[in-house]
Amino acid sequence: MKIGFIVDGEAEYRSLPPLLRQIERESQHVLLNPLLAKLQPLAHVSRIVAAVAPAIKILRGKQAQKVIILIDRENREVCSGAWAAEITNALAAKYGSVAFGVVIKNSCFENWLVADTRVFTKLPKRFSLSDTAIRKIQPNKADRIDAQKLIKEAARGNAYHKVTDAMRIMAEAEIMSIAANSRSFRRFLRMLDHPRYRDQSRNPG
Repeated sequence: MKIGFIVDGEAEYRSLPPLLRQIERESQHVLLNPLLAKLQPLAHVSRIVAAVAPAIKILRGKQAQKVIILIDRENREVCSGAWAAEITNALAAKYGSVAFGVVIKNSCFENWLVADTRVFTKLPKRFSLSDTAIRKIQPNKADRIDAQKLIKEAARGNAYHKVTDAMRIMAEAEIMSIAANSRSFRRFLRMLDHPRYRDQSRNPG
């Protein structure tokens, strides 16, 4: 199956391709590089559905059979599973020619960026992640922290930059290390039929 991705931020758009290539090596699917859409996480579902229309048109042209939407939960007071299902159903009703999946990043992309704590030892000139910070992330706690604050505090020299630093981190990250500490990332792997998480994503494999 050919799977396309629509993301809500430039950091994801620029930094996810290396991770997708890792997943692809363990997958039976062809994973297209992500497309960027002007998604507002706090917008009504109807506005989210409308915002992805141009990207869906492009992915249809690339013969994508499934499209996965990645969107931040941020501070929205909602069950992530219920919200994802609501968006998925609305997408299917509007653009029924392909299958859809929605992954809610909990609470934002930075929670995935910090989940593989070993990355920061590979980038010592750019980041210094304290033992206290590591204990907040692992085991399996990356989705529960203020990841933006943590990564800003860990940055050395220049202030944290959402795009260039995301690219640095994801170029070094390992999918299984991220999955060990982020349930929302495990859900992402489950939607891609990763063999470790094909049956469940609640607990680390």
